[in-house]
Amino acid sequence: MEVVKGNDTTDETMEVTYQVMKDAGKHPVKCLKDVPGFIANRLQHALWREAISIVEHGIADAATVDEALQNSFSIRLPVLSPLETADMVGLDLTLSIHDYILKHLESSPDPSPLLREKVEKGELGFKTGQGFQTWSAEDADRSRKNLTKYLIEWTKWQQERK
Repeated sequence: MEVVKGNDTTDETMEVTYQVMKDAGKHPVKCLKDVPGFIANRLQHALWREAISIVEHGIADAATVDEALQNSFSIRLPVLSPLETADMVGLDLTLSIHDYILKHLESSPDPSPLLREKVEKGELGFKTGQGFQTWSAEDADRSRKNLTKYLIEWTKWQQERK
């Protein structure tokens, strides 16, 4: 849950809202500026933009992009966040990598033409059985069930950590 500080939000209102959410059993985080997408959605869509770009430019197909993520850095995200990782490897190394790689990453402010084309063709993912990948009803159901199972296990693990 993101508690967002608007232009007219007082520090006191921000703190009270944060505490109410915490007392309600939520895990609030403070977003200090009211910007489109706030925190998590901005990060999620930046990742999606690059994943779609990789497919669009023929670097890898959609299944491979997903497989690469599911079996690499994404497995550590619940316990080692991106900025914590940067601190762990060293900001000097992070800077060196950024100096090299950022110019090669997707930076368009517009949605991918491939994404737009798929939507125009009615390829909407699970809803239609076709998106970046082909989804049978059984495959889509299995994906949803796997997500639910994972989230339940993750929630239990989080509770045990406290």
